[in-house]
Amino acid sequence: MRRRGTVLLCVLGDCDVRRVEMAFSAFNLAEYGVWVSVLVYAFESGGAAATAVVAVAQLLPAALIAPVLARSVDRRGPTVALRHGYWFQSVALGATSLLLLMASPHLLVYAAAIVAAVAVTVTRPAQAALMPELVHDAESLTAVNVLSGWVESLSLLAGPALAGALIALDGPGAAVGAFALGTICAALLVTGIPARKPSPARTPADSNRSVDLRHTVSAIRAHEGLTALITMLGVQFLVIGMLDVLMVVLAISALGIGASGAAYLNAALGAGAVLGSAAAVWLIGRRRLTSPLVAAALGWALLLAVLGAWPSAVGAFLLLSGAGGARSVLDISGRTMLLRAAPATLRGRIFGLLEGLSMLGLAIGSSLASLLVAAGGPATALVATSALLCAVTLLAAAQIKRLENNSEPPGLLLSSLPDADAESPLDINQVPAPAVAVTP
Repeated sequence: MRRRGTVLLCVLGDCDVRRVEMAFSAFNLAEYGVWVSVLVYAFESGGAAATAVVAVAQLLPAALIAPVLARSVDRRGPTVALRHGYWFQSVALGATSLLLLMASPHLLVYAAAIVAAVAVTVTRPAQAALMPELVHDAESLTAVNVLSGWVESLSLLAGPALAGALIALDGPGAAVGAFALGTICAALLVTGIPARKPSPARTPADSNRSVDLRHTVSAIRAHEGLTALITMLGVQFLVIGMLDVLMVVLAISALGIGASGAAYLNAALGAGAVLGSAAAVWLIGRRRLTSPLVAAALGWALLLAVLGAWPSAVGAFLLLSGAGGARSVLDISGRTMLLRAAPATLRGRIFGLLEGLSMLGLAIGSSLASLLVAAGGPATALVATSALLCAVTLLAAAQIKRLENNSEPPGLLLSSLPDADAESPLDINQVPAPAVAVTP
């Protein structure tokens, strides 16, 4: 662990990495905080039904447009796309804040919120494509993914709490305005990072959106196991969308701890995510990540099944904390594997597709959970959620393992972690992308 800590310190010693992660912190606080602020406004304006409609209205357009916006990452370069994305978000959030403060018609406020939700989808694909350019070996790439996992987990706790405090002071409009200032800071932070030139590899897909999407999907299908890995990463958001609903129903109907208890259950999930992202330091220096990925997914599924079978207040907090930790390990290890295996010229678009799938998964998961609760209650819904996650994991595991075996370069050793589980790190810049023949 001391050697892994050294890798983390070396990564943090890079000024550009620090700038990117600080900007990512401001972005995540804004993403989670604005989500809460807009839903609070929707609830105050139209009740629970309006809140659900507004949530889906933000997620679905973002899911559809995310893969399209991600084209700019590969065409203009990730640094430029990241900077433009933050400025786009600051403008959209600023407009939403002004409309809220001016007591504008609800439809105008919701339209601006939808634009802001779409703008959010640029950041993660751009950052994913940028990180392999800032670090030069796989252990450092894992380290920056661990740092990003810390940022996201802490923001999951701090963002809604900060939004609540700001809303209590001066309403949702002031809260969204404060988060808009945060995204301006994020844009200024990444402005100082030198822009790398985009990859010279060009295809007819770069000038045609429909061809571009087919080209990306064809490239993914041509790499054995890449589809399975993306499916694994996407299904976690389906589960999270289901849990967003199930925790409310569980708190009120099954556990009897009231509506405020749902917030505490969410906090337990977030606290577990913080602990899980801290434990993910153990992933640094590991050549193979399939085992941690599969173990985390199956562990998450098992905890949900136990909660569904024997629901109790104390057990819910403990089990959801464990589930949050398992989800963090799954996400960090999966994204690291995807960065190792994805063709360099398509990283932005592949992560843009994943971003779209995450938004779509949240929307579908929320709707599916409501149907399952209506059909058999919260316990049945939790067991069904567990079974879905377990089935996807078992079906995808063998393909993901083959993907990892095929994407690793033989004989590359670094001396910084010579005995870390007998697993040597990979040099990202020396990983040759498998040849892909794509006919647009």
